[in-house]
Amino acid sequence: MDQKPNGGTNVDEIIRMRLQMETTLLGWVRTSLALMGFGFVLARFGFFLREIASVGEMRVRPHPWLATTNTFTGTALILLGVIVLLISVYSHRRMAIGLERGDLGVPGRWSLGMILCLILAGLGMGLAVYLTVVEL
Repeated sequence: MDQKPNGGTNVDEIIRMRLQMETTLLGWVRTSLALMGFGFVLARFGFFLREIASVGEMRVRPHPWLATTNTFTGTALILLGVIVLLISVYSHRRMAIGLERGDLGVPGRWSLGMILCLILAGLGMGLAVYLTVVEL
């Protein structure tokens, strides 16, 4: 760390870095909550449609795989949100310990954001294929 003229460490930089780490952690918390919320909505969307149809006294032909796909995809998104949250807490704690020791390394090539984007792209492609193959 840089030394101040009076011999003390540069506390301002440490505090600034710590606040940036907290901001990053809160960003990952928002991302994981959004994933979990969207997963819950997706998992219960079929149930919502059945309820609306029963209130409107409409005859709805149930699709054999749609409810199962909604449930599994929604549950997968909820679990992905939990995993992202746990990884972000672990990463934050590891960086905080490194900051306290004064040895912060260069981040790896594969960040949590890149891995999450690839997983969501794969999930989106799978859902797109499913929706084009299955006729409703």
